[in-house]
Amino acid sequence: MLDLKFLKGILDKLTVKKPNFLVIEVIDHYLQITELRADLIDKNITVYKNWIKEIDKIESDYLLHVIKKVIKKIPKRSELEIILNLDSNLATTIYSSVSLVRPKPKEIIDEADLDNLISQAIWRFFDKQRPKTAKKMGIEEIDVVLSDVRIRGIKVDGHRVVNPLGFKARSVEIYLSETYAVRDFIKGVKEMMLDNKIIFISEAGATLSHMLFKNSKEKEPLILADLFSDQTVVFQASAGHLNYLDSFKWGGNSFVNSIKENFKIDHAVAHSMIDVYNKNGGSPHFTKKIENILMDECRVLANGIESLTSSEGTIYINPYFNPPSCFISDRFRSKFGKNYSVQLLSTDLVMKNFNFKLQFNKSANKLKNTATLLSVLSELSMMPKNEKISYLANRRVRWLLS
Repeated sequence: MLDLKFLKGILDKLTVKKPNFLVIEVIDHYLQITELRADLIDKNITVYKNWIKEIDKIESDYLLHVIKKVIKKIPKRSELEIILNLDSNLATTIYSSVSLVRPKPKEIIDEADLDNLISQAIWRFFDKQRPKTAKKMGIEEIDVVLSDVRIRGIKVDGHRVVNPLGFKARSVEIYLSETYAVRDFIKGVKEMMLDNKIIFISEAGATLSHMLFKNSKEKEPLILADLFSDQTVVFQASAGHLNYLDSFKWGGNSFVNSIKENFKIDHAVAHSMIDVYNKNGGSPHFTKKIENILMDECRVLANGIESLTSSEGTIYINPYFNPPSCFISDRFRSKFGKNYSVQLLSTDLVMKNFNFKLQFNKSANKLKNTATLLSVLSELSMMPKNEKISYLANRRVRWLLS
């Protein structure tokens, strides 16, 4: 049901003069709308305002109603550009490449040939990924639409080039990312937009894991575990590829439930006991007892992640709740295999990784998860700048969205 007070708070306070981005995030159990100004060259970000609404479940009609009201408030001549950062149930972003063989390798690549190559790559990618994307999002294949595509690089006969026009080549490999979305939701959003205000649509976890890998000096696989209240969603990134692996039923509530069961107490008391533990407020006996219970749950988490991944790599733990203090301990890391490097994803780590400077206006609230927002801005800042290729790619997106 629509929360009119929440909506009115957005519409009454929406600023449209200083910010240049409006980031709309729908992730697992919350809707967050953030106004900010970002200099993507110098990587300076100022958050002006943001609103967070907890939601029990993702309902397209509710979300479309809120987004429509917000968009109507934005003046048509505003420079505000919109980014949609979506839950894995609403969107799927896949990074990979498509190799194509040219039938006439001695002829140079002209604009018509490039248009044909890009069309083939996008269609083959879309056609291959659509069945498993539909299964992942729990919808029929016909309800999967391509909502965003990015050409991230091109190789001609194995050599990376900025622009393939004028080259002769037997083979062309196109590196790209495609974001698939639920038809009714994404068409509903795009029908509200004037002048192509939406500049980027992504699956939050996929973009975050991709950018963590992109900015990492390590070449081994990178694993991201998004920890929500009742589930964990796992992604794996490696050179040129990124995959949503799966999700499993374990989340922040598992800690509270385990304390409840062990002490036969209610939910609120269990929460308070974890708070006391986090603040080192209990006796040594109390601390050891609580930590042992929490560590048993950490073992369940580790086993769930490892069951979905390869046997090595860096694991980033990204909790969407206040994690227990044991998350930063060696004992927590010891629950994972010896070949894993485990890191808790903090705001400081993300800002250092993405090289951003972040500040908040006085009227801004604390962000729900800084990492997801910074990752889409980092992605935009690193996007290859080739207007011709971007135009050809996005023309195909409009066709596949119909």
